[in-house]
Amino acid sequence: MNDGQLDQDSVQKRTVRVLQQGVVPGGLAMGTSYSVAALLGSELTGSDTLGALAAVGLSIGQSLAGIPVAALMARRGRRIGIGTAYTVGSIGATCALLAAITETYALLVVGMTLCGCGQAGNLAARYAGSDLATNENRARSISLVVWANTVGSVLGPTVGLGLRSLSGSSEGGSGFAFSYLVSITLFVVAAAGILRRLKPDPLLLVADQNQTPIRGPRFSDLGLIVSRPAARVALLGMMLSQGVMVGVMTVTPLHMRDGNQDPLIIGLMISLHIIGMYAFSPWIGKIADRISKELLIGIGAVITAIGAEIASHTDAPDATGHFIGLFMIGIGWCSSLVAGSALMTEAFPPEVRVATQSTADVLMTATGAAAGISSGLAVEQRSYHDLAHWAALVSVFLAVVAAVAVVQNSRMRETGSQPR
Repeated sequence: MNDGQLDQDSVQKRTVRVLQQGVVPGGLAMGTSYSVAALLGSELTGSDTLGALAAVGLSIGQSLAGIPVAALMARRGRRIGIGTAYTVGSIGATCALLAAITETYALLVVGMTLCGCGQAGNLAARYAGSDLATNENRARSISLVVWANTVGSVLGPTVGLGLRSLSGSSEGGSGFAFSYLVSITLFVVAAAGILRRLKPDPLLLVADQNQTPIRGPRFSDLGLIVSRPAARVALLGMMLSQGVMVGVMTVTPLHMRDGNQDPLIIGLMISLHIIGMYAFSPWIGKIADRISKELLIGIGAVITAIGAEIASHTDAPDATGHFIGLFMIGIGWCSSLVAGSALMTEAFPPEVRVATQSTADVLMTATGAAAGISSGLAVEQRSYHDLAHWAALVSVFLAVVAAVAVVQNSRMRETGSQPR
């Protein structure tokens, strides 16, 4: 191994550590904000649909911010792009704090949408972790950054809803105010850490090494993704798993509340779900680097389907089925996200990766936003049980698509063709 390779390996390890240190407070900020958004929105309006819409503002903000953040990264690098995203997230948490104090629903929606920009920064961080990685350790590098969400995201709902439970005497939205004050602080910490320490910038370093400028997103990037079989499966895996996860997760706290479950129990359920989403990602990343990534997407879809079906058969006053079902949905989502992200990255050369990655993330988060919005309406018009069952069917469809891709790749390898 030459000195250049050693230096790049050293920079890669440091980059992953810095990203992890930014993602921890960023994840905690978003977990705290998201966990109380639906309940606060419902408290302010008396409508579960509007409550769910407030929470889905996070996904809407992710979608709206994805392309601008990517364009900024293409011009200025990962450091400026991710740091700016966290800064906007702190502004969103400030708006949500004011919404809780003044009991203004519209301000809550605006605030959660801006918080979604912080989530776009967290999503971009996982790709930043892969900029200097090789095909042999790319999924592992992505998974290590995803894993850093565990501590912050797990504690966020428990702290946010736990504090709301302890302040149960507070009427209206004011009982939720402290959660957003915490979010503001943590977003600022995340932004400051990335802006100060993510040097050298991994994306700019790749551009210098390849002597090729990094281009920003274009409308034609979707066609570029669709034209490559591996990228198509990656995109579908991330989109459908996100839709299922957000759709079920958005309304489960409302379903449990209708069963008169304590907010602390609801917060613990969300925390266990997030443990499933993030805690096992390093092991999932190792698996993704060793087996077919399409196969791992299919395995994740099967796990998600089982979890959604368990949730669909759980009544509102019961906690066990929600704990198990949402935990499995989290694991399945992580499998599809890590494998899909690595597959999407490997499908394209460095100069267009930011563009195709951001396009995929926008479509993924838009699917989640649509699912979250639809979930509140579906529960009001039908039932939570029907919604979770439909989510299971979507996951079964993804498993079938992934299985077909695995078989096609196997046949192409047998004939000596290039599978991707």
